[in-house]
Amino acid sequence: MKKVILFNLLLATCFLIPLSQSVVANESPPKIQATLQQLKKNSGGTLEINWNNVTNTPFKLTGKLTLPSKHSPEWIAYEFLYKWRTLYGLQNPKRDMKVIEVERRHDIINVRLQHLLFRTPVWEDWLVIEIRNDGVIQQIEGTIHPYLEKQLFNRPMHPAISKKQAIGIARANVQGELANAPEVETYYLSARSGTPLIYAVTLQHFRPDRRTTILIHSVTGRIIEHNN
Repeated sequence: MKKVILFNLLLATCFLIPLSQSVVANESPPKIQATLQQLKKNSGGTLEINWNNVTNTPFKLTGKLTLPSKHSPEWIAYEFLYKWRTLYGLQNPKRDMKVIEVERRHDIINVRLQHLLFRTPVWEDWLVIEIRNDGVIQQIEGTIHPYLEKQLFNRPMHPAISKKQAIGIARANVQGELANAPEVETYYLSARSGTPLIYAVTLQHFRPDRRTTILIHSVTGRIIEHNN
């Protein structure tokens, strides 16, 4: 499943430094410092943080992050993100974070959210919010690049090449027979300067059995990344 593969890949490649509350606060803007202090207070001192120094946002928050609630998991997740949106640099969580999966286990509910920019997914930007059966959020994990709208001057990008052309470019750069038709999706690539609009073309090879994902710039047609 592509989402699971991307999730595991990001866990392996993200630059993370587990930090104490005081260290994070000292390295963050005053508004974030105040937000962290308030969240720590609300958690009854249980808050633990893993800070992503690349994005300057939390990669993992752990503790008693909310009070018990009988609302739906989606409502609980959005309520938290709206209240603490400063931490992730989100302007409108209900618009910018899309619930793509709600996984219910015996005593835990995981709400997985995809970060959107101008209604388009942001490559490898996601959150998983872990909620107890009593409605208490006990963990939030994932990567969010903040304030992407400002980087693009609040204007969406538009592709110069089509999805069909992107598939042709990708197909020309791999050899061998494919097991099925290529898949292509549009993303913003937050990890690159300028946050370009890209196509992610996924190719399922027949022999050997493997998947290749090729990221292609939607304006220039240039291959940005080629991952097996």
